[in-house]
Amino acid sequence: MAKKITAILASAALFVALAANAAPDKNKKASAPTCPDCKMVLASKKSAKTPVAVKIGKKTYYCCADCPMGKKKPATTGSKKK
Repeated sequence: MAKKITAILASAALFVALAANAAPDKNKKASAPTCPDCKMVLASKKSAKTPVAVKIGKKTYYCCADCPMGKKKPATTGSKKK
């Protein structure tokens, strides 16, 4: 009898451990990027609250009017061959 109870408890613990490590939901949207300077969540569309264009990678996002990120020139990546 004790072996059955131990086996049941062990399998229950295994089930709980596997359920906790389940793969994340693929239908969930990725969180929006944040501005590296002012830490505001960036918008994908320009609006009255987010008028400053900020390029991150190949995408353009919009940040607040006071953001210094929009005044900076984007840094070039990679090395140029001469």
